[in-house]
Amino acid sequence: MAAAIWMIIYDLDRAHSDRYLQWFNEVHIPEKLARPGYTWAAHYEVIAGDDSADSRYIALFGGSDSRVFYNPSPAQIKPSQPPETRQMMSYRSNSTMLILSEEWVFAGDSGLLETSPCINAENISLSLFNTNENDENLGAWLVQDYLVNSGAAGVTRKLLASTGSVRHVVVHEIEPPESPLPDAPLNTMTRTTMADASSSDWSAQVSDYLDYPAGPPLVARRVWPGAG
Repeated sequence: MAAAIWMIIYDLDRAHSDRYLQWFNEVHIPEKLARPGYTWAAHYEVIAGDDSADSRYIALFGGSDSRVFYNPSPAQIKPSQPPETRQMMSYRSNSTMLILSEEWVFAGDSGLLETSPCINAENISLSLFNTNENDENLGAWLVQDYLVNSGAAGVTRKLLASTGSVRHVVVHEIEPPESPLPDAPLNTMTRTTMADASSSDWSAQVSDYLDYPAGPPLVARRVWPGAG
């Protein structure tokens, strides 16, 4: 069975960020990892390049398969949350929650991986998109064109969502020296769309039908686990 990821993308009020992040990283993540079937976790801050009142974060929880996240489901967990958890969750806004199953994991020169490693890269880029009923064409383009011509040096994984408004997700794990973080602006780390990875006619066709309901690709820096 395919490995699975529970992904939550959310905005966080900067006024409460220190308290929230200490709780999330030191209390909430260990609580989740104590549940059967949860195998790993990671927490990333999106590199926004602005002074908005909110920061954006990506929380990732790995599971042995998607059944882990449906027994109990997120909706079933919520009513039993303790007061502290409810208080911390109130600092979030604009949340997108996806339960994802992996289709494949590709690691550059190593090719397709038979086992799925945890996501633990220093930086990631994240694309969430729909195809307007062109799923087969997208799948073929990803493995025949994107992986060949994108120049991605890290690990790339393709996932399908069983919840939410987004069906397709691609996560690219970026490690130095490929990444010029922390000082580079956002637009040097990612592309406006997935199809910008290649200049082929096929990519132009893909660009015409891709839709990004959650916005353009995101680039994020790992905040948990810490270095070392």
